[in-house]
Amino acid sequence: MISPTIYTNWGYKVFDRRRDEVEPLLVQALEDGRALEVGLYFHDPATHDCLNSLLPDSDCLLNTHLDHRRLNIFALDDSDLVAQLRRQIENSLQWGASYGINHLSAFTLTSRPEFQPALEQKLLEHLQILNRLCREYRFPIHIENTYHDIDLYRRIFLSIKRHELDHLHFCFDFGHAKVWSMQPLRAWFDFLAELEGGGKRLHFHLHTNRGLSDEHLSFVEAEWMELCDIDEYTTPWNSFEALSIIEQRFPDARKVMEVPPGEARENLQRVIEEIDHIGQRGRKKSA
Repeated sequence: MISPTIYTNWGYKVFDRRRDEVEPLLVQALEDGRALEVGLYFHDPATHDCLNSLLPDSDCLLNTHLDHRRLNIFALDDSDLVAQLRRQIENSLQWGASYGINHLSAFTLTSRPEFQPALEQKLLEHLQILNRLCREYRFPIHIENTYHDIDLYRRIFLSIKRHELDHLHFCFDFGHAKVWSMQPLRAWFDFLAELEGGGKRLHFHLHTNRGLSDEHLSFVEAEWMELCDIDEYTTPWNSFEALSIIEQRFPDARKVMEVPPGEARENLQRVIEEIDHIGQRGRKKSA
């Protein structure tokens, strides 16, 4: 069993569907004192009954992932969707979540230079709507990187800073950046350090892929497929070394494994073992 006293800010993601799949991992995570993220995408009544019975007053490190397909930031000019987002925030608070995750959009946004001012203005208006809602509920939202490169997120967060949108933070998705970004991981780390230095909080989604699509492979499966070696995205590190760097550089941030539930515990145990080994080797070299 993974020790509940080590790396307790590392944990699992579950979805609000298939109670038979979710409940065993949820119970084990609470017993181990692991961080938890709950994706609010499917609204399965039986799973919500389980969440309602287990999560309130559990004192776990909990956050939710809002329904980014319908309630993403780009969609928030629809008052009905804003009302639905409000209900998801209320549900999150009822369970004891301290913040949520959301996406900019359900699909890729334009990269044409002539449309960037209009795009950024529209996003700013919607971010202001979101920040007002977050302030009302004292419930921060972390914006997750999806289909766009660092430059768009940098411009957005400069706008967030200029307009003092104080309840908006950042979620870095390791696998998304590998598929949709042209920048290496070290460039993302520098961007994350800039955000953290500017007072923004961070959250991590950790999974991997072959670089072709958003497969959400566990690192155990990726290791078996020989995908954890150094590549153009992770260089100069292999995948486990990159995860160790995340823990070293951003120790206070929550790290959530977005992998199939059946692989979740083995995956996290393997990752923590490797991080420990890497840390021990580093301490021996510096001794």
